[in-house]
Amino acid sequence: MKPTAAPLLLALAACHASVAAPLAGPSGPPGEVRLEPPPAFLKLAPVTEASEPTVTAATGRVTFDEERVSRVASPVSGRVVELLAHVGDRVGRGQALLVIASPDAQSAVADQVAALADQGVAERSLERQRRLYADQAVPYKEVLQAESDATKAAAAVARANGRLEVLGIDPRSPDVRASRFVLRAPLAGVVVERPAFLGMEVRPDSGTPLATVADLSRLWVVADVYERDVGRVSAGQAASVRLTAAPERAFQGLVRHVGELVDPATRTVKVRLEVPNPGRELKPEMFARVVIQGTAPATAALTVPSGAILSDGDSSAVVVALGEGRYAKRTVEVGGEQDGRVRVLSGLRPAEQVVVDGALLVKAEIEDR
Repeated sequence: MKPTAAPLLLALAACHASVAAPLAGPSGPPGEVRLEPPPAFLKLAPVTEASEPTVTAATGRVTFDEERVSRVASPVSGRVVELLAHVGDRVGRGQALLVIASPDAQSAVADQVAALADQGVAERSLERQRRLYADQAVPYKEVLQAESDATKAAAAVARANGRLEVLGIDPRSPDVRASRFVLRAPLAGVVVERPAFLGMEVRPDSGTPLATVADLSRLWVVADVYERDVGRVSAGQAASVRLTAAPERAFQGLVRHVGELVDPATRTVKVRLEVPNPGRELKPEMFARVVIQGTAPATAALTVPSGAILSDGDSSAVVVALGEGRYAKRTVEVGGEQDGRVRVLSGLRPAEQVVVDGALLVKAEIEDR
């Protein structure tokens, strides 16, 4: 057995020696490594210069159009006793959503009734005092007092009516019930949320919406545009939006607002797009890919395959082939990625060769020197 095992052991030892052998040959200047002959797994690609249209790519998120959504809270205290609309229902402006048994509503209606009664008494008293004064039966100060009482009564009516208007209660409506407050939709749309339930206690100071009604025929897409690209984006530019859920479909929209602040963590600026949504395929909170069309002429740009970019989170680098088996790591500034190629803003020259496959191994060899 021992003689027959010897060739196998020799083969394993040779294989181990091959694997353990260093990747590089004789070391070059600092920051370089020399590989002679170049390993077979290394793949190079040239830095190409191409005419690049002024488009800006970014990731984004679909949101409500805040001008077409209402999160309806209760302006009165009470208890939910009827649910008249459900999630997914289409409602018109002013349509009832739910009913609240509320002492606040009852008090507001009662105050208005009392104020109207007091106003009637004050006006009749004023008329009587004016007649008596005309007959010289009372002094003029009685007329002045009656006018003051009538003015105060009219102010109380106006105050009571204003409270009813704020609450959305029409006391002249034939179906109004003083102890029942009807919460209505402030706009036409779809009930997208309704956290209210029967028996729920509500208060006007809680700030909790009982229902959310939204017009989904137009939505916003909020895109995160990198700081280096934001100068190419302005309001009015056309944009296309593709959803992660349906990448084959492009939705057309317009840039409506470019944010004023840069996020210090991501170095991005919020850009708001307005996108028509007649078929309701767009849904709030969906992820989207945004391409904003520029209005300036196409510009020349350097690009490399995305596999050539080595990123450590703070900076980006590539491994450049210098010729004669020499390789060097070089820090670069990169832009957006499109169709598998990354735009390089600085650090490379046209026609230079960069390592695509095996770049990590060569980078590690350079940093170990």
